[in-house]
Amino acid sequence: MKLSSSDVEVPPSSVSVYDAIFRRRNVKEFTGEPVSRGTLERLFSAAIWAPNHRLTEPTRFFAVPHDGSMRQRLAEAAWQSAYDEAANPSPEQKRRSADGKRDRVLNAPAMVYVYSLNGDDDEITRENYATACCAVQNMALAAVAEGLCVDWSTGGLTRIPSLAGILGADDAWTMVGVLFLGKAAALPTAERTPHSEVVTWLE
Repeated sequence: MKLSSSDVEVPPSSVSVYDAIFRRRNVKEFTGEPVSRGTLERLFSAAIWAPNHRLTEPTRFFAVPHDGSMRQRLAEAAWQSAYDEAANPSPEQKRRSADGKRDRVLNAPAMVYVYSLNGDDDEITRENYATACCAVQNMALAAVAEGLCVDWSTGGLTRIPSLAGILGADDAWTMVGVLFLGKAAALPTAERTPHSEVVTWLE
């Protein structure tokens, strides 16, 4: 059964769309305060309303509970993957790098892997990936309204061997990233090139 936009109960929030856009930050350090399942459900609800050409609904989410056995399993796989991939030949440096990846997995208050389904051709596959990225942005903006920040990573933790099998995803799906969510330990400032330098007005 499909969910109609007229049936959606919009969570109350004093945060405007512009507030969320300008205050959103990619944060790697969190306070450790738990993120409830109810909060994550609201973020997922926002995510699925991302723009979606052809209504393929291609985004798939894998939420990893903080204290579940899956988090521990991923942490161990992340450690081994980071150790094997470390460029520095020193065993001590390799262990240090691997420990960092493991701790990142274990310490994040909330963790979500995001995939995009492939389409029947390259064009639809690209459109699906674009939709999944928009879904992540929806989550990041909704997170601001919840007093949270999101770290959207596409690095080593998305390249763990057999990751799809561990999560129960299809090997053919496209990885969009892993999201770490929580209350920011500190909110960094950010910079952008002014829009006037990247916009061309065509008369």
